[in-house]
Amino acid sequence: MSNNQTMNRRGGFLARLSMLETLVLAGISLIAIAGLMLVGKGFYMKAKAEISQVLLKRSFEAQLHGETNVKPWPWADFATEAEITAPRIGKTAVVLSGASGEALAFGPARLANTPPPGELGTSVIAAHRDTHFRWLKDVKPGDLLMVTRKDGANLTFRVRSSRIARWDESGINADAPGRNLALATCWPFDATEQGPLRYIVNAELVPDTAQATLSALDSASQLSVKSF
Repeated sequence: MSNNQTMNRRGGFLARLSMLETLVLAGISLIAIAGLMLVGKGFYMKAKAEISQVLLKRSFEAQLHGETNVKPWPWADFATEAEITAPRIGKTAVVLSGASGEALAFGPARLANTPPPGELGTSVIAAHRDTHFRWLKDVKPGDLLMVTRKDGANLTFRVRSSRIARWDESGINADAPGRNLALATCWPFDATEQGPLRYIVNAELVPDTAQATLSALDSASQLSVKSF
């Protein structure tokens, strides 16, 4: 069959479509293209998250060995400050300083107006639900969370509970009594767009893992957990 005959048949098929059918076909084509783009973007985001954690871990280990002003890459406007591990489910992530949009693209980050893990009050670490904190859904009450800080302190937290709350009604008190840890991400986990709800895991320090001296930091009494 010649090329002209093939083109005539294709043209004949399109010519037989009504206006409505043509619009439907165009819509399906656009949806298919958009789907391919979203799938590609999803793979890119996950690859970026995995690769960045390798560089962040290298930077964090350098800090543990006494190096100062260590950045994972020259243009980064954040630094590593801790590593968190959920041993029961085998998940580990390097935590960054400052929960800015750029930092959250590469790993979990501690909210700047909350104390470091292990100090008096509630330390809040946030991350995206589709990458670094997707495993929060598998964490259960009673699970242990191990935190290594950049100063070498090794701390163990026990998960008390998990809950869902609006970002502006998180119920997190940075000045709460005790030494607490809150891990936060968007909810629900399978959503494709950011919504107003947050999934929050609450944990408290296991007393015998506390360091001899841990100071309190001044922070706000009620925190808003905006976008992860």
